[in-house]
Amino acid sequence: MSHKKTERDEALLQQALSRFNDEGAIKVLTTLDENGAPHPVCKGSLRFNGETIESWEILESSETNRNLTRSIWFDKPIAILLITPDKKAYKFSVKASRNIIAGKEFTSAYEAAQARYKGRGIAGVWRYEIISVKDETASTRISEEAAARPYFVHLDQLAKRDNL
Repeated sequence: MSHKKTERDEALLQQALSRFNDEGAIKVLTTLDENGAPHPVCKGSLRFNGETIESWEILESSETNRNLTRSIWFDKPIAILLITPDKKAYKFSVKASRNIIAGKEFTSAYEAAQARYKGRGIAGVWRYEIISVKDETASTRISEEAAARPYFVHLDQLAKRDNL
């Protein structure tokens, strides 16, 4: 990312990561296919492990797995949308950094997946490098837009505001 991270950026990142594993949170992983079209999938296995965000990939041949592989090879962007149970929304810009397909970490995840998915294993454990996070909560975005672009107001809103 081209801009220098501020204390505010770091505070937002910590706030978002503290909510990442909330029970009932919705997580959407969006990758890009070979034509650059977005491929969003709900990904219940996405979690923050204390150091980085990771997810399990169930199928070796899935479109998501192919897109994540392409992301590593060709440095393609990935987005993760986190919606918390209290409707806060955070968009993470990330890069795929590693796909673990063997070894101790993989075995541990494989056994956890078998317990969670009733005997089904996984193809790999994907790890992501966090580039940035943005608060996409509707009330936050509305406030930001009002402050940054006070003239971007629909005429009916101006009429209401000015009692016309």
